[in-house]
Amino acid sequence: MSDFISSALRGSLSRALATASVSLIALAAAPAWATAADAPGADAPADSTAAPDGEAADAGNEIIVTARHREERLQDVPLAISSIAGGELNAQHLDRVADYTVKVPNFGAIQQNTRVSGLYIRGVGGNANNDGAEGGVGLIVDNVFFTHVGFSWLDFVDLEGVEVVRGPQGTLLGKNTTIGAVIVRTAKPKFDPELNINATYGGRNRFQVRANATGPIIADKLAYRVTFATDQGGGWIRNAYDGAKYLDNRRWSVRGQLLFTPASNISSRLIVEHYETREYNNFYPASADVNANLNLDGTVRSVRAGSWTNKLKTLFGYTPSFDITKNANLNSQQRLVSRTNGISNELNWDFGGATLTSVSAWRQLYFRPYNDSDLTPLPIFRAGYDVGVDQYSQELRLASNKGGLLDWQVGAYYLHEDLVSDYRTIFYSGAAAFLTGSNATPAAILNGIDYSKRGKLKIDSGAVFGQATLHLTDALSLTGGVRFTRERKQVNVTGSYTGGATLPLPALNTARSTILASLGGTTAAEGGLFSVGAANTRNSVAWLVNPSFKVSDNILLYGSASYGEKSGAANTTASTLTQSVIITQPEKSLDFEAGFKTTWLDRKLTLNVNFYNNTIKGYQAAQVDTQRPTLGSYLANVGKVRLRGVEFETTIAPVPGLTLNFNGAYNDAKYLNYANAPAPLEFQAALGGATSTLSLTGYQIANAPKWVLQGGYNVEQPIGGNLKLTSYATVSYRSRTALINPRSIYGWQNAYALVNAGIGLRTEDDRYSILLWSKNLFDKRYAAAFGAASANTPIITILGEPRTWGVTLSGKF
Repeated sequence: MSDFISSALRGSLSRALATASVSLIALAAAPAWATAADAPGADAPADSTAAPDGEAADAGNEIIVTARHREERLQDVPLAISSIAGGELNAQHLDRVADYTVKVPNFGAIQQNTRVSGLYIRGVGGNANNDGAEGGVGLIVDNVFFTHVGFSWLDFVDLEGVEVVRGPQGTLLGKNTTIGAVIVRTAKPKFDPELNINATYGGRNRFQVRANATGPIIADKLAYRVTFATDQGGGWIRNAYDGAKYLDNRRWSVRGQLLFTPASNISSRLIVEHYETREYNNFYPASADVNANLNLDGTVRSVRAGSWTNKLKTLFGYTPSFDITKNANLNSQQRLVSRTNGISNELNWDFGGATLTSVSAWRQLYFRPYNDSDLTPLPIFRAGYDVGVDQYSQELRLASNKGGLLDWQVGAYYLHEDLVSDYRTIFYSGAAAFLTGSNATPAAILNGIDYSKRGKLKIDSGAVFGQATLHLTDALSLTGGVRFTRERKQVNVTGSYTGGATLPLPALNTARSTILASLGGTTAAEGGLFSVGAANTRNSVAWLVNPSFKVSDNILLYGSASYGEKSGAANTTASTLTQSVIITQPEKSLDFEAGFKTTWLDRKLTLNVNFYNNTIKGYQAAQVDTQRPTLGSYLANVGKVRLRGVEFETTIAPVPGLTLNFNGAYNDAKYLNYANAPAPLEFQAALGGATSTLSLTGYQIANAPKWVLQGGYNVEQPIGGNLKLTSYATVSYRSRTALINPRSIYGWQNAYALVNAGIGLRTEDDRYSILLWSKNLFDKRYAAAFGAASANTPIITILGEPRTWGVTLSGKF
């Protein structure tokens, strides 16, 4: 098994292209073995029509999901799954993963920019800002697992639907996860020609275009689909220094597909795509500063003369503002650049009793931030992480066709990833004074230096997995699954610098080395110049036991016990003295769930309820690195957490054309054992200094609201003249939550509710429509996340999106 790491597989792009080409060549020579059985996990018929915008993609008013690689009624799947249909996503402008949070209970997302992104289920799983860690919540698009959370930053448009699956995954999926997965299904090529275009003009001079075209190239054999999207404008915070509009949209994407069906039992789907953004989405306003050291009872102990605020006042005579929507005054901020390229090929071959599936994929991420990290108009420093990701994956599955005593699937998976995370700090003339706290420090010590802390990570992961469902009776079924994973990680981190003046005196060189040592986390003798590394290989086993019982056609009872592991995180900013280990221990998740799925009143009412108890040992969480002069973090195992609660989803259709829904969750998410958490900055003096600790045992974990409630309606009503009135509204409520250390007096977000709504007209044949819509209709201002203060930075805020509105014209031709 140790030989699965093959150098022959490391030419990622060439291998992906070769695999796609071989698949197509093999198909061209394949015999036409016809079969009446549907291929589990295979593409839907290419001439199937999409549901009209705003309606669920269903069969007989039944929502269909594919989380288990088979088309199944949501009400028949004995797992906690939420589903949003593609028509609803399009009609309500739910284009980004963060938009799904208003529809799915116990799901959260941070999406400030490519790197500051994270997906959360039940409050955990995100690991935003940490390049060397995979998320506990996986992102799977068209059966391809995306390794880096930055891939979730994309706009996902022209979709068949989205599914959110809760609990450890891996006995069916290509890559294992410990918390759950978000599964995105893009629309497939069709053999019936079709062109869809919608254009939006909205507030703050925002302009969007979405277009897709599909049709045959060779009748019944080869079909294409091309999807294009662009989003421009919408910036809502003005930079006083140069007038630029921050938190804007400036992005575009294109996706091309070919569907090849040489026989009724064979299909091959090739996808090539490119996404690009150049936006000012790297603005994090200062919302507070720790200007005083506090006693544990909250009383003031002493003034922090070295805080960000006090140093700016003392050294530069500059008083920063904490009006978070008006304090942008930055001299070196530039647009953030992100690019993603991808190619994948999915082959499905139905042999009659079983179907073989091959998914080959390559993905690339390029990210370059240009952050004014001193958050002022002063020439102090600029910093950010340059990130590059290159991943190749190959998955093979063999699955029985539906209908027998035993449904089964087995598979194998291989992933190779190369990642570079380069934390660069560029110093200007005010840096030496700011970092030493004295104007007597010569500016030449740091001015012009470009310091790099470059982490390189290589991952090879291989697995075999299988899952089977035994239908003991027509009502009673038992599902079991197991997965074996072997994963090797190699990480190397180096510190170096370029630029800067030649210093004439040894004392000045010593001063430079001391500052760079503090930045790099090294001894003064090393002066920030270092190289450290580590490698390990780990095996893990995941399993699932999942019984279910159909009381009747309308009532399903189920339970599950599952276990999964997430491999140790690689700290790509580790060095010789910093607090982090280079590779953490694995995160281990043991999950128990029980619930029921029911339909009532001639299927007009659906009520699904799920109870869960999930214990996670070795939980990986971000810690603030108190030895760095700029805000930085690393990952560590922080003990044990427990997630316990209930989720429910209700849908009622009392009359034709009206649908109501009410969803919610209660989430008791606590640290069970975290006695030595890093103390918040305001309490460190009282507790003994920068390395002091404070217990979080028994506290609700950060970013996990106890209550989430959602409700809404959707109306489609004929009004005559070949027209329909369409209208919708959703309300999403989250209770008060700590977004950083729950012992801190800072970083709390009060309870809030967001309202999305829309109203418009559509023709009876669903070809043309006009819609007036708004997200965050009542302009609620809130924080999506906070960044904790460090020695030289304030508390920063990741702002939630303010009210957005637009008018959308759509046409189908």
